Amino acid sequence: MHLGRYCYAAALFFRCSVPEEGMPRNMMSFFTQRAGLYITAAVFLFVLVVSAVLMSVAQDAHALRMTMKRVIFEGAKRTEILSIVNNTAKEQVFRLGWRVMRMTEDGSLGYVEEGESMEGLMLAQDMIRYSPRRVVLSPGSSQQIRLMLRRPKDLAKGEYRSHFWIQPEEEAVKFTPDDSAPKPKSPKVKITMLTGMTLPVFIRNGDLSVSVSITDAKVVSDAGRTKVAMTLNREGGRSTYGSMQFYCAGSDEMLHEVKGIAVYTEVTKRRVAFKVPSPEKGGVAACSQVRIKYVAEGNDSQFKGAVMAEAVTGG
Repeated sequence: MHLGRYCYAAALFFRCSVPEEGMPRNMMSFFTQRAGLYITAAVFLFVLVVSAVLMSVAQDAHALRMTMKRVIFEGAKRTEILSIVNNTAKEQVFRLGWRVMRMTEDGSLGYVEEGESMEGLMLAQDMIRYSPRRVVLSPGSSQQIRLMLRRPKDLAKGEYRSHFWIQPEEEAVKFTPDDSAPKPKSPKVKITMLTGMTLPVFIRNGDLSVSVSITDAKVVSDAGRTKVAMTLNREGGRSTYGSMQFYCAGSDEMLHEVKGIAVYTEVTKRRVAFKVPSPEKGGVAACSQVRIKYVAEGNDSQFKGAVMAEAVTGG
């Protein structure tokens, strides 16, 4: 991205905005006008830069695809294979590794940096070997990644989790300015966004169980949009993962489904809110109440696709 061109455009904006008749007699008025112009141009430049970066992120977000969303080692399972696919039109180099991430009660995930507290977390990464560690993929090609569990004999009962991280590697490229472009005095900057993907990897050791309940379920208005808000409460030795399903109370016709909702072991509750599309007539408000179901995936060893928790708004 040629940041210098935007600076040059902003400079032209300054020049064109100065009155042709010269400096006003009221010096304070003059400097106030100039300050306003500088602020306006600065905001204009900032919006251009942010827009360019967001467009770059949107394009890179589809550069990598993984065939799995999560990996669980439990029972006698010792190996797993996932595939990564290069969706770009050029050769890509990917690096693989581990990240430690913590969930908060609002459902967000943040990186735990080295030296930060690990309270509530038990890590899986030291018990799992993977290969290869670096992958070169031609356009459209794929590569299998093999994960192998080495479970210690004296491993304490519990659920262990780390996040497997795959990120494209890009070598430094010499930036050559466009000689045909105007010659601004400001430096030119090239911004490159490298985006990757992570997936959680679990090791469940021992007979683990979990129970879930839904409380504080209600229909709320958020910025003009109707949402269903609630708190997911978790008790037990393992995390949960499943889909939120919404129905008008008394009806079996599902209004909406949101997949991939997890509550990890470092939190006992997660507060969530989802926009639920309106029924064909009358909107969500036409439902006297909304029934909510938190449904496990079919491969869940405890629930096997069953409803983990259920509630009704206002109930």
